Formats: sequence, structure tokens, C-alpha cells
Amino acid sequence: MTIKKISVFCGAHIGKSSNYKTAGEQIGKLIAEKGLELIFGGGNVGLMKIVADTAIKHGGSVIGITLKSLHEFELTNPNINEIIITHSLFERKERFLCMSDAFIVLPGGVGSMDELLEVMVSNQLGGINKPVGLLNTNGYYNGFLDWLQRSVDDEFVSEENQRQIHVSENPKELLEMILSAKMPSSDTWIERLNVDFPRD
Repeated sequence: MTIKKISVFCGAHIGKSSNYKTAGEQIGKLIAEKGLELIFGGGNVGLMKIVADTAIKHGGSVIGITLKSLHEFELTNPNINEIIITHSLFERKERFLCMSDAFIVLPGGVGSMDELLEVMVSNQLGGINKPVGLLNTNGYYNGFLDWLQRSVDDEFVSEENQRQIHVSENPKELLEMILSAKMPSSDTWIERLNVDFPRD
């Protein structure tokens, strides 16, 4: 699959460390330089704004998918090329899943985690078959990765599905991992669950 549009999920805050801002700038710049279209949450705050503004600064095209409630509070980035307004979180996430060819998750809050898990579950259950990467700046997601490994060790998640998430602390390396990802056949999702389903 050729990747043309990539969603970036990240915080509506900049975060405590300057490394988060730097990582956001690097991702925005790299996506633009690769000629990819950036899709993000539409916000004019936090890391979302930094990623989008940097992509635009370097000649990139940016689509924002926001909620009607947030748009009415004038929280939408005015610099982006296109804004899509949705009426619920469910509709918003469905747009992300349908429109994007790949996903990168930067540090963020519960919204970013929700979006990450939505992509992971959709891949796991065969709804989509698209690469997802986790930018582990400052080891931000170490706790989540420890949990994911525990879920594999205790046989709640298969190793095959664990391998579907790409992880790096380096923005350039992570983007290259995403762009060169070899996805398994979309027909094999049920086999990758490694669940012994009862049979008649």
C-alpha cells in the first residue's frame, strides 16, 4: 500500500519538556518533506498546533478533523488547508481511520491514548490494515509498552499483534519504519489473534 496521508495524534498541551516540542516540529517537517498529507485533530493548541504549523511552514498540506463543539469555541487552527467538522468522537475517529494510510502517535493525554488504542484494535480485528507508530520521546510511553509486554506474556495479546506497533524515540527513524512497513495480509487477522475458538 502506498502511504499518502498520515495521521498524527498528539497532545493539546506542549508538555513539560522542550523535547516534546522539538519532536513535534521534526515530525511536521519530515512529513512535509516526504510530500505526505498530514491529518491531525485540527487544534490550534499544544503539540497539535506545532506539528501542523511546522508542516505548513515546510510546504505540506494539512487536514484537520475536529469536533463541532471545539470548532465553535474557535479552537481550530486557522492556517490549515482543510477542516472537517464532526459531531461526535465516534464520527471523528471513523474519519481518521478511513482517510489515513498510516498513523503516528506522539506524547499526549487520554485522547491520544484513546486514538492509539482505536487504531490498534481496528488492526487487530481486521477493520483496517494500516501501520501505526509510537514516538517514544523521553521514554514517555515506556509504561504503556511495559503493559503491552505484560499482556503478551500473560497471553491476552498475541505476539503477532504486538509486532504491529512500531516504536522509536527518533522521529526520522519512526517515519521510515512506517513508510517501509510490510503489513500482513488483511485476510489473516483472525489467525493473528491466536485464539482457539470453539468449533461445532
